[in-house]
Amino acid sequence: MIAIILDSNFLFAITFKKDKNFLRAYELFIELKESEAQPLLTNNLVLEETINLVVARFNGNLFHLDKIYNLFWGDDNFFQTEYLMQDEYKTVFNDLKKYTTPKRLLSFIDASLISLYQKYNGDKILSFDSHFDNILKRLY
Repeated sequence: MIAIILDSNFLFAITFKKDKNFLRAYELFIELKESEAQPLLTNNLVLEETINLVVARFNGNLFHLDKIYNLFWGDDNFFQTEYLMQDEYKTVFNDLKKYTTPKRLLSFIDASLISLYQKYNGDKILSFDSHFDNILKRLY
């Protein structure tokens, strides 16, 4: 089992061709399909962050919201979404405190991906955010 954790910027980029990271996201998507790495995981906080990003970037355009819906719950879905349990929020908070520094400002959502990576003994995190460097192995 090779767990790959997916960040919101990858999920956004793979869905919208005009995103600056679309081509690289698509290349990585093809590599993952060919390697048959499993499971591909994200969590409900990333789901929420990605939806909020779509609303903000496209001014609530329903066409774009439908595209992201299809990614999470429709025919375009290729990953699993892990829902945080109530007691896991404390673990995430502790990871946030452990890894946040003045030079590396993590969000709670970023910390939740670190926790998910550790929970599943992740191989890599697929993210275009460099603040995961020196914490997790990043694929970008």
